[in-house]
Amino acid sequence: MHNLMITREEVIQLETRLLAAQRLSDVNELDQLLHDELVAVAPTGQIITKEMDLNAHRAKMMVIEDASTEIDEIRIMDDTALTVVTMTAQGKMMGKPLNGKFKYLRVWKRFDHSLKVVGASIMLLPDDAR
Repeated sequence: MHNLMITREEVIQLETRLLAAQRLSDVNELDQLLHDELVAVAPTGQIITKEMDLNAHRAKMMVIEDASTEIDEIRIMDDTALTVVTMTAQGKMMGKPLNGKFKYLRVWKRFDHSLKVVGASIMLLPDDAR
């Protein structure tokens, strides 16, 4: 059993890699960062799997034209890290314009020598919070 400590720096690096992969629709990088059993909840309440997310990027149904993020919180608990990230993004989702500020809650878990996202929840922040 590997008991490798998770560091804040590692989590920040992974969050940066994840944003870059999302912006570029880099399916290979997303495949490395997302766990096969990923469960994510979209702002609509829809449950999203890893394959659904990858397919949306492959088909260009999810296009991020511009985005910036700020890590609001990182909590590390043994082999798991929890992040809260605010993302301001512009682009297209399912062919419709996407423009807003979103709050992400992600759960990163260590598997051997790498961390992968196993869970996420995304909410659109109301206009007055932007």
